Amino acid sequence: MDHLHRIEYHRRLPGGALDLAQVEEVLDHGWYIKKGDEWRRRYTLECAVDFLARTGTKAGTYAITVWRADVRVCTVGMEWRPSKG
Repeated sequence: MDHLHRIEYHRRLPGGALDLAQVEEVLDHGWYIKKGDEWRRRYTLECAVDFLARTGTKAGTYAITVWRADVRVCTVGMEWRPSKG
């Protein structure tokens, strides 16, 4: 089964607009391990923390949207504050 997902990282700009800052494509079935919005939200945030840390992304407010083909799996917001060290 194909579990290709596109994760879009939109950074909130000072005026409130969203700017597509980064995109990640992953072959991952994690969103379907458990049912429910809370699981998808939690899994998306875990994936986002991993990706943003690996890419050295600057702090900011992000809207993260996960797509499977043309179906939106979920969208979550987060304040990204990279750890130092």
